[in-house]
Amino acid sequence: MRLFRPTLLLSFLLSFTLNAAEPSVTDNYAMLKQQFSQWLTNQKIMQLNYHLNAEITLDDKNELISGALIRYSMHEKPCIIYAPHRFFDKHTFDIAESLSAQCQVFIANTKHRNTLNKQGQKADLGKSRYSVANAFIEAYANTVPATRIYQIHGFNAKKRRTKQAQSLDVIISQGARPPSTQVKKISHCLINNLKLKSAIYPLEVSELGGTKNILNSIELPKNEFFHIELSYALRKNLIQQPNLMSGFKKCITL
Repeated sequence: MRLFRPTLLLSFLLSFTLNAAEPSVTDNYAMLKQQFSQWLTNQKIMQLNYHLNAEITLDDKNELISGALIRYSMHEKPCIIYAPHRFFDKHTFDIAESLSAQCQVFIANTKHRNTLNKQGQKADLGKSRYSVANAFIEAYANTVPATRIYQIHGFNAKKRRTKQAQSLDVIISQGARPPSTQVKKISHCLINNLKLKSAIYPLEVSELGGTKNILNSIELPKNEFFHIELSYALRKNLIQQPNLMSGFKKCITL
């Protein structure tokens, strides 16, 4: 009679156990959303007696869910300022951080957008479905009557394919949605008050509309998504000129 060799049997069982214990990205993401929902509920209770300003940084130990830096305060407008590419789009973190004083939530990435996770996928928060940022946004959106998400990006004018885009300071859109009245108000403010060259996608410019951004495919209750692309020249000027930054903040979060 043929017998199994103990070493092979042990190897098989160990392999099966490890595979069974392998974390599911969808399960981990669902659990993270639930944990954020509970966390936000606790923060609401705490703020009844305390001035609350919280900051958390989460990076997945399993390297499946893209991490994020999140700052949260309940004392401002129910909106989100978001810098998804802080290590790639120069100055966008500082610009978003300046804008964040007017919103309850500030979000930024923790790793370069081209960093690969265990599944070989890039940690690009503009495209990654399973991220700490998205889990928080989904949980947060259910705690407020309505929310606006302002996502700040940077573009290189020399890499644009149209002469019109090459000449612009700002390209603003609502991703895959038709531009709203609010988008038009923001663009007009940038043009009239700050004398910037601003255009609305797809009405006035044909590129950098954020139509493939992951936030287009996430169902959120009563939200507006503003995809804001800034030229490098404007980003540099915003950092160096406080008055320009002040005017920019007033236009963006009208």
